[in-house]
Amino acid sequence: MKKSSKRNGQEFEPPYQFWHEREFWSDEYVSRAMTFMQRHLYRALLQAAYHCSTRPYLPNDDDKLWLLADAGTKENWVVNRDAILVKFELIEDGKLLSHKRLMRDWTKLLEYYGSKAKAGSKGGKAKADKAQRKDEAEAFAAPPDIDESAV
Repeated sequence: MKKSSKRNGQEFEPPYQFWHEREFWSDEYVSRAMTFMQRHLYRALLQAAYHCSTRPYLPNDDDKLWLLADAGTKENWVVNRDAILVKFELIEDGKLLSHKRLMRDWTKLLEYYGSKAKAGSKGGKAKADKAQRKDEAEAFAAPPDIDESAV
C-alpha cells in the first residue's frame, strides 16, 4: 500500500467492514441501557465511520452526525446523542470522535490490504522480470537480420 499524507490510511476505503454482531450485543450498555433508536443510531455511526471523509473517525459536528446516524431529524439526534456519544472518545482537540473497536478493526483491515498489495506487487514484478528475460533471450537467440546487398 502506498504511503499516505493522510493520517491512519484515510485514503483507503474498504470494500467491506468487519462486523461483530455478538460483540455489539454483548456490550451491556448497548443491549440494556440504549433504546432501540439509540442502538440504531449507534450502529449507523459505526458503519458510517468507514465511509465518511474523516474515516475511520467521525466528525464531532451535530450537523453532520445526525445525517451519518440516519436519525431522520436533527432533533431526534439531539435527544439521543448523549447516550450514544459515551461510546466514543474525543480526539484532535475535540474535532473528531474515535471508537476503540473501530480503530482495532481499521488497523486489521489496513494490515490485511497492505499485505495483499505487497504480495500483488511482488507477483507483478516477478512476472515483468520473467517477461523481460524471455524477450532478451529471444532477441539473442534469433540470427541477426542482415541485408546482404548492403555489405
